[in-house]
Amino acid sequence: MLGKIRATALPILGGLAFFSIPMGISQGLVAWNAAISPTVPWFPVPALGLVLAASWWVNRRWPVRLGRPAGARAYAYALLMTYAVVCLGVLEARLNELTLPAPAWPDEAVSAGFQLAFLLVLPFIASVLAEFGFRGLMQTALEKVLPLWPMLLLIAAINYLMHFFDPNQAGQFVRLITLNLAWGYITWRTRSLRPALVAHVAMNIAVPVLQYGSEQYGRGPVPFGEFPGSALLGAALTGVIALAAALFLNGQLASNRDSEPR
Repeated sequence: MLGKIRATALPILGGLAFFSIPMGISQGLVAWNAAISPTVPWFPVPALGLVLAASWWVNRRWPVRLGRPAGARAYAYALLMTYAVVCLGVLEARLNELTLPAPAWPDEAVSAGFQLAFLLVLPFIASVLAEFGFRGLMQTALEKVLPLWPMLLLIAAINYLMHFFDPNQAGQFVRLITLNLAWGYITWRTRSLRPALVAHVAMNIAVPVLQYGSEQYGRGPVPFGEFPGSALLGAALTGVIALAAALFLNGQLASNRDSEPR
C-alpha cells in the first residue's frame, strides 16, 4: 500500500513542480522586463530558452513519449476534440455569463508590442509545460498504478485546481475537465505526447488571438453572457460535428500501446 501511494504521489508532485517552477520563473522574467524596459519585450528569449531546455532535459531523463510518432489521424482527433470542447466551453461560459479578456500584463506602462509578445508567448509556455508535466511526467507514471479513467479524472481534477485561482478559469469547470480527459485519452491511446501537445498549443494561441482581436477591433472583452442564440446554436452544431468526426477517427486510430516497453 505504501509503495502504491508513493508511486502515485511522486509523479504528481514531479509534474506539478515541472509546471510551476519554470512558469513562475517565466512570469518573473516578464515582471523584470516590464520594470526595466517596458517598451522593449526581451523576456521571450530567456523564458522560451528556459522552457525548451527544461523540456529537452525531461525528455532525455524520463519516458515522456515526446519522441514517439503519431499518425495524421491522431492529430486530427486531438484537434477535432479540442474544437468540440471549446464549443462546449462557449455554452458553459454563456451559462455562467462570463466576460473573458485576452491575456495581458497588468501594467499600463508596457508597450503594445510587449502586450502582444505576452499574449503569444505565455500561453505557448503554459501549454508546453502543462503537457510535459501532466501528460508526460504525471500520466506516464500513473498509468502503471491506476486504471485508465480514474487516472485521467485525477489528472483532470488536479489541472482544474491549478486554474482555480483565476475566477474566469474557475467558471469553466466542464471545459477544463473535458479537455484534460480528451488530451489524456489520446496520449494513452497512441503512447505519444505529440497530438495533445499540438492541440494544446493550437488552442492556447488561437483563443487569445481571437480575444485580442475582439478587444482591438470588436466590442472589447468577449461577453459570452450576451451571445445571441444564433451564435450559441452555431457553436453547438459545429461542436457536435467535430465531436462526431473525432469519434469516427477514434475507431481508425492505430494504437502504439502494445509496443511500448514497460
